[in-house]
Amino acid sequence: MNFEWLQMLAEMVAGIFLLAGGLPVLYLTVLGFAGLVPGRKSVASPGEDPLRIAILIPAHNETLLISETVADAFEQAYPKELFTVLVIADNCSDDTADLARAQGAEVLVRQGDPGKGQALNEAFGLLLKQDWDAVLIVDADTRLHPHLLSNISVEMRRGTRAIQAFYGVLNPNETRRTAAMELALSSFNGLRPRGKTVLGLSSGLFGNGFCLHREVLEKVPYLARSIVEDLEYHLRLLDAGVKVKFLDRVWVKAQMPATAADSSSQRVRWERGRMTLALQLAPGLIKRIFKGKFHAIDALTDVCMPPASILALFFLGSLALGNTAIRIGAFSGIFLMALHYLMAGFRFGSPVRTLQICFFLPWYLVWKTIILGKSFLTSKHLPWVRTKRH
Repeated sequence: MNFEWLQMLAEMVAGIFLLAGGLPVLYLTVLGFAGLVPGRKSVASPGEDPLRIAILIPAHNETLLISETVADAFEQAYPKELFTVLVIADNCSDDTADLARAQGAEVLVRQGDPGKGQALNEAFGLLLKQDWDAVLIVDADTRLHPHLLSNISVEMRRGTRAIQAFYGVLNPNETRRTAAMELALSSFNGLRPRGKTVLGLSSGLFGNGFCLHREVLEKVPYLARSIVEDLEYHLRLLDAGVKVKFLDRVWVKAQMPATAADSSSQRVRWERGRMTLALQLAPGLIKRIFKGKFHAIDALTDVCMPPASILALFFLGSLALGNTAIRIGAFSGIFLMALHYLMAGFRFGSPVRTLQICFFLPWYLVWKTIILGKSFLTSKHLPWVRTKRH
């Protein structure tokens, strides 16, 4: 009798695991197939004046790559008189500001109250006093598609007020870890937001390669101050009725840490920030949904979507504890999740690298699970520090 009771309990837990993993994976499947729908190409209409766009680069001790980033930003295939490059040297203790000036950038030096959100808010205030139509934010270790500004200008002339470009990996061939990161971002920063845009949802902001029209910045000030300030600000945009459109034809690509030691602190900050924000915001978003504010569903999905490593653990738990029907469901979930990442890798990454790293992915998921565990034990107040990349 006790054995039967334990078996029933195990199957109940397995069913909960299957539900917890299955619903997000079904959502990813819908977004994945929607993300493969062809989109129309951005072409400027005859006589359409291009926008004046400021490229804003927040930087904290970025001596290693800031010169290349600024130089690359100035190489945009866009009228030189219609864009500028402004670097925010935020509490730097190195020569980031001098190197940026040497490449022709304007530099705003900040001391005190460190943080990317705070730095961006101060720079936005400065730029809004000038006559720029929009502001593009890129990180200090980033390369830009040469036609990024021209594509942004066309979309904003059509009425789009917030844009996110595809944010990919600059060094995917460096190690298997950076190749795995390319695959992860192909889903998170590529196929998913592409599918959301096709379905009429807001794509989200990823902290790098997003552009805001001045109307948006005046309507929704950038007051986000958490570790994941981009996610926090996106929720504010949704509250204000502003959707972010994803552009998959143009990209920004950033240098990613090549080793587990270098990337660990970065991932702990990100995951801790997402978990903290989810705990803070989820109850209020649920209340808004019940009050008929259905844009909160989009926001709640963004906040509460589990990482792939957690989804994999849910399915493994279902396989270990469930009956035949539950195991079939778990295998189906694993298949759909693998299919989603294959589609993402083939669409936004490299088909060859996607297939090459298949055997490395289990170890990568184990590492991500350990990072999530560390995130639970980490202090809420994590500073903005530069991640080591070389």
